[in-house]
Amino acid sequence: MQNPLSQRDVETFRLASIHVETDAAATLWWGDGDRAYARSKGRPETESEELSKTPEARAFVAKLASAKISNALEQQLKPVLNGHRPVKININLRRLYIASAIQRVVVGGGHEMVADIAVVDAKTGAVLLAHPEFRAAALAGQGIGGTMLDAAFLPDPIDRRVQNFATKYRDWLAPQPTA
Repeated sequence: MQNPLSQRDVETFRLASIHVETDAAATLWWGDGDRAYARSKGRPETESEELSKTPEARAFVAKLASAKISNALEQQLKPVLNGHRPVKININLRRLYIASAIQRVVVGGGHEMVADIAVVDAKTGAVLLAHPEFRAAALAGQGIGGTMLDAAFLPDPIDRRVQNFATKYRDWLAPQPTA
């Protein structure tokens, strides 16, 4: 899907706020988030899978992911959305899948994030632009070697995924002219 707005329209936008919510039916598969929840409850990480099945754990993981998504989007959009018309970016997270290291070693896998994104006029509440199911996916280091290299040299998978998502959205919303 191509951005239907002109570059001139987008240049009028000024980022006022970012709001991230998690869809009630969203898939949240992020082992590090589950383990962080277990630690926050003073429980061993080995219990994180069972603990992750509670509504409280889901809310905890959603809040952690939302903060990372919001920060990444703000970092990418603030420099390009600096016009005069205040807009809000509303994100409805539908899928967050971060393949675990074990999965990547044994069967391979990748990371994916899917969200509905709306640019909303901050004054009127009118939706100016909507992109349902905006998706960012990437393979992760595969096998023992790839997984070890990822862990040794790259940021955490969640941070890479949300940064990639934010950069991809920025490039879709406000493509930079090519030289």
